[in-house]
Amino acid sequence: MKRIFSTTLLSGVLAAGLAFSPVSSASTSYFQQFGGIAGTRSMVNEFVNRASADPRIAAYFAHTSIPALKAALTIQFCNLEGGGCKFNMNMHAIHANLGVTQAAFNALASDLTRTMDQHHIPMAAQNNLLAKLAAMEPEIVTK
Repeated sequence: MKRIFSTTLLSGVLAAGLAFSPVSSASTSYFQQFGGIAGTRSMVNEFVNRASADPRIAAYFAHTSIPALKAALTIQFCNLEGGGCKFNMNMHAIHANLGVTQAAFNALASDLTRTMDQHHIPMAAQNNLLAKLAAMEPEIVTK
């Protein structure tokens, strides 16, 4: 019973997008649930392809180097999921001139969720990544 309660509580915290510092072994476990670097790269490739073709947000990718974006997101997701990758890009500086709206941010999150589902990423690992990305929203949404 205690385990179910803890999982339910954690899911609620993640769904609310509250910041927390996961235990490093849990983070490493999340990274492994993404399939390590190869699984993360595969998922990111499909995610960026989906997002850049999504008519709701395709315009944001018009002047973007898609290979560079895929490489950066692979490293960022590896970092966020505890894979040990070094990622040190300023999200505000990167997105400042893009005019990202809340609707665009939500569409991107929807594309990511759909891609993670199709890659059979466990829900706890998905929630962990989504919570960390949601915490970046104030640095990304500028309009």
